Amino acid sequence: MDTAIIELARSGDEEAFVQIYEHFSPQLHRYVYRLLGNQELADEVTQETFLKAFQNISGISSDSNLSAWLYRIASNACFDILRRRKLITWMPILEESDKSAEFTSDDFSHQVIESQIVRRALVEMPPALAVCLVLRSVEGFSCEEIAEILKIPKGTVFSRLARAREAFIALYNRRPTNDDPN
Repeated sequence: MDTAIIELARSGDEEAFVQIYEHFSPQLHRYVYRLLGNQELADEVTQETFLKAFQNISGISSDSNLSAWLYRIASNACFDILRRRKLITWMPILEESDKSAEFTSDDFSHQVIESQIVRRALVEMPPALAVCLVLRSVEGFSCEEIAEILKIPKGTVFSRLARAREAFIALYNRRPTNDDPN
């Protein structure tokens, strides 16, 4: 994102903010959807994120990481919803647009089963660990960026990622048996 556009938005230029919205909204929406697992909630949180950003963009410093700031707003909104729900749902890692030719073949049942196993493992993880894991593994943020997004020390990010990986592996390996009703 061009710093001139950010500066224009900081000074109140609505067209510049529209450019910021158009640039960041698809990836933020995808992130929120993966955390909440609900299209309508993801739409609402994305809209709320950009409304808060529009109202407060003049207050961020010129050297702030705009992407991290937007993800922090979205993450906080998601945490509020997840705290109210007391659970986290996770959608399969692959989205409709990500599906390759292997998903168009007649036999893709093993991919669907794998997605369900991944989803089940991630649902059972504490939200703080799952958020770190998705920010790093799916969204591709560095540990420094995750620390900035979540407003936590970099060392905490490292420990949460380590714990998240361990928890995911343990939960993933605890595959359901045929007798399991879930």
